[in-house]
Amino acid sequence: MADAMKSIDINDEEILATVNRTSTISAAMWMTVVGTLGILFLPLMVSGIIDDLDFSKKQAGYIAAIEMAGIAIATGFGIFWVRRVNWVLVASIATIVLAVANWASTGIGNFEAMFVTRFVVGLASGALLAIGMACQSDSDKADHIFGYWVAAQMTVSSVGYILLPRVRESFGVDGFFLAIALTGLTAFIAILFLPQRGIKRESVANSKHEAIVTSSFALFGALLFFMAQGGVWAFLERLGLAANLSVTQIGFALAISSYLGIVGGLAKNWATDFMGPLSPFAIVVIGELGMLVIFATNPGNLMFIVAVCALQFCWAMGMAAFLSSFNLIDQSGGLVLLLMSVAKVGYSLGPALMGWLIVGDDYSYVIMSAAAMVVAGMLIAAFLIKARTAAIDT
Repeated sequence: MADAMKSIDINDEEILATVNRTSTISAAMWMTVVGTLGILFLPLMVSGIIDDLDFSKKQAGYIAAIEMAGIAIATGFGIFWVRRVNWVLVASIATIVLAVANWASTGIGNFEAMFVTRFVVGLASGALLAIGMACQSDSDKADHIFGYWVAAQMTVSSVGYILLPRVRESFGVDGFFLAIALTGLTAFIAILFLPQRGIKRESVANSKHEAIVTSSFALFGALLFFMAQGGVWAFLERLGLAANLSVTQIGFALAISSYLGIVGGLAKNWATDFMGPLSPFAIVVIGELGMLVIFATNPGNLMFIVAVCALQFCWAMGMAAFLSSFNLIDQSGGLVLLLMSVAKVGYSLGPALMGWLIVGDDYSYVIMSAAAMVVAGMLIAAFLIKARTAAIDT
């Protein structure tokens, strides 16, 4: 990160001072959380449009996929636009669009209209996510800030899964959409603390060919990891049912596990400080393999809770580790945005792949495939991150 700062234009010194303020970083973190609201609570939306609007499961899947696609497009193309626009203006427009599109989703009874509005929600969410991540990556403490952001995201998730089901129960899926719209409007508070733009840093397009190739393979490793997470997460309830657990027991495990996600995001910082930057990758591999072994043994209630908590812990730690490492090896900050886009793609591809591997109530192939993707993905990413870091140091 210190090398990256050498390329900062002298006119960016004031912006650098701004992004290092606690108020600005807190605002950027909250804006990023707002940008992921649709992802965090996607299961509630999917369930709501199936139960309340009589959409088929296939239609609900398409709607979920198009919203994620909107987020992936906005964040992925952020490498081209996020450092060329006025952050305050674009974030303000995106916040308005996010609220209006969620409001427009209420009262819709046909698939086509819902498909369009959720895609717009995804684009607006992705724009906020891109700006928030870019602002965080500009800080000289980005390595730790990403861990705090993941913890903040999991905190919002745990609170949301307590409150939003009650909202949906009382007011239906329309109440859910309005709750997301109102929560999204709080991004205006964060916008008050944003700088007008980010630091002008070297673009990915101007990077050396070797760095682009290495970073691309590191992104592929991340894709494998996120595919494994998305695939296991999508069929988590089915894994519990296959182990003869009740829906209530499975729901309790999910509620408890959110808090372990908070711990995972913070523990990444501790592991990096005391055991080195690659230690979180090793912890995640060990933890995920242990979690998958538990799932493979048809666990009882207690061990199922342990496995789900391990999944959330490792998921949060893995995300924070990827964000910190990618921001360290890429001076432009573009890899962080591409990582967020790759994560959404992984979350979409994972369930589709795992669905093909289920044989009746046998999830053995799902578990083995997830294990292979986690190990391969983390090893590829860790090896290439180490190689890129060594190249930068020399």
